[in-house]
Amino acid sequence: MAKRTPSARTAETTARLGQWIQKAREERNWTQEKLAEVSGLSRNHIQNLENNRNNSPNKGTANPSLDTLFALEDAFQLELGELLVRVRKETRPPKP
Repeated sequence: MAKRTPSARTAETTARLGQWIQKAREERNWTQEKLAEVSGLSRNHIQNLENNRNNSPNKGTANPSLDTLFALEDAFQLELGELLVRVRKETRPPKP
């Protein structure tokens, strides 16, 4: 079975997610190491998310699991599902 590649919408959202994570982390004066400690994720995982990278063999864009999203929501003290809502609202380009 062929591996499904992420859609353009997924790739765009994960790029925005990385930008949002970095911004939210810096607003709290957290290093990547501190966010890793608070979230239970590795520093490398945080770095990959912020840079929209995936270290899997196909080297595609980041595509975080639900467990990763839940860990980030907990770290940033957000309600279930709030992370992606914030990412979409706060990183959406202005309408012309």
